[in-house]
Amino acid sequence: MSTNQMKTTCTILFLCLFSIGMRAQIDIQKRFQSDSRKYYVWNNEYEKYELQETEYENSVIDIREIGSKTNGYIVISMIDNGQSRLHHGSIYNFTKDSETEGSWSIKSKFMKAKLTYNPKDNTITYLYDADNKRYLKLMIFSVAPDELPNASLKAIVKSD
Repeated sequence: MSTNQMKTTCTILFLCLFSIGMRAQIDIQKRFQSDSRKYYVWNNEYEKYELQETEYENSVIDIREIGSKTNGYIVISMIDNGQSRLHHGSIYNFTKDSETEGSWSIKSKFMKAKLTYNPKDNTITYLYDADNKRYLKLMIFSVAPDELPNASLKAIVKSD
């Protein structure tokens, strides 16, 4: 093999490996199941959140991080008085609140919200329906990671 052929082969090999490396990304999906949640609403008169209802109905919370903790989406699917409800949004920020607790800021076309996972207490707090000062509603879900293999706390390396 001549020097020019060797250079060409090395260049092609480098470009192929570089292209594959650039296209590979890590996707992390966390799925949580909840069988109860507490629903709170902000009371302006007393300036505090007041418990409105404790609901013993099923919810599924999916957190999908694509490439980093500040990119992806969150979907909350819940049964509420016999009706299915879906809250969802794109992740635009992540903050580490403590050694074990983290919060994702999410937004969609119609809302901004914040989701905080506390693994010590096995709870997810979902704050939503914000005005200029604060979130007006919140739900605290009692959660457990999904028991299905390949559905909970997994990391997938994929290439396009």
